[in-house]
Amino acid sequence: MMAMSMEQVEKDMCGAAEFLRSQEGVQGNGVGSVGFCLGGGLSVWAAATCPNITAAVTYYYVMPHGKPDFSKIKGPYSGTSARRRIHPHEEAEKLESEIREAGAEVTFDYYEGAGHAFFNDTNRLGTYDAAKAQLSWERTIDFLRKTLAS
Repeated sequence: MMAMSMEQVEKDMCGAAEFLRSQEGVQGNGVGSVGFCLGGGLSVWAAATCPNITAAVTYYYVMPHGKPDFSKIKGPYSGTSARRRIHPHEEAEKLESEIREAGAEVTFDYYEGAGHAFFNDTNRLGTYDAAKAQLSWERTIDFLRKTLAS
């Protein structure tokens, strides 16, 4: 299997956002991006590189291949992070600070006692937490509705 370059991933993410914006009935100022784990990292990357992505949410951000230029994030950003030893909240707090210092509007929600993948109901890591998953999803939907409504 051939690995994709970040340039190709970026092109694909931006193309998907452009396609969504072109669909009949789409309203508002852009589209939102939501991702989990590596997908959470890609959600941030997309917010920093794709003009049509005007809101982004990451669950337990992971980005092993560097970081985008956070100063290019075009809209509000929301992060969700677990507070547990296997996913140190210090990393999430650092990310939150870096994004804020770059000039983007950012809000993080921290879930005390939750582990990485607490939203994943297949419970592969043994960290699924239905109550925290429900609360985080409600916050995600509220954030996207408020952000993308205009």
